[in-house]
Amino acid sequence: MSKFQKSSAKNVGNPLLRLTTTAMMIALSVIFTRLLGFPSTGMWRVEIGFFPIAIVAILYGPLWSATAYGLADLIGSLLTTGMNPFILICKIVFGLLMGIFFYKREKIGLLRNILFFLFVAFIVDIVMMTPIFVYVFGNPWDAAIIMRLAAFAVNTPVRIILMAFVDRFLLPAIYKYIGKKENLNNGSNG
Repeated sequence: MSKFQKSSAKNVGNPLLRLTTTAMMIALSVIFTRLLGFPSTGMWRVEIGFFPIAIVAILYGPLWSATAYGLADLIGSLLTTGMNPFILICKIVFGLLMGIFFYKREKIGLLRNILFFLFVAFIVDIVMMTPIFVYVFGNPWDAAIIMRLAAFAVNTPVRIILMAFVDRFLLPAIYKYIGKKENLNNGSNG
């Protein structure tokens, strides 16, 4: 381990580094969701705002990722559409679950990745979000369910593919940077 990696490993627990990393990931989440997500209106959106929050979940755990996703949604909604507390709760739950499933994983594995995003898509995207579109936005149940299923069908594969990219390329680079022992070939697939 080089001198640079040793100092990086010591600094990963540094509160200032944790705050700045999380703040950068929140900013990226807002950009990925509000500026790069499409369509920008309607009952669903293809967006990759979870992607930076997944890094927070891996590095810092469920409380940090839940807080980060909640703040990203709050900031983004205040800048664009207006805040909805029920959608905010959904984002917090999503971030919390990412932290529970991915925290301190040197290798996530394809099976864990697929199962997690299917589970979260069902719980958050369908079970939690459908009533919001019915009771808060006044959409009929059938339209809300169809649109939430469409969001599930589009966003779930995108999430799985991006998280596979994180697992394959980004995690080794992150752990190499912070000086963790790379033992990625022995990681489980689930």
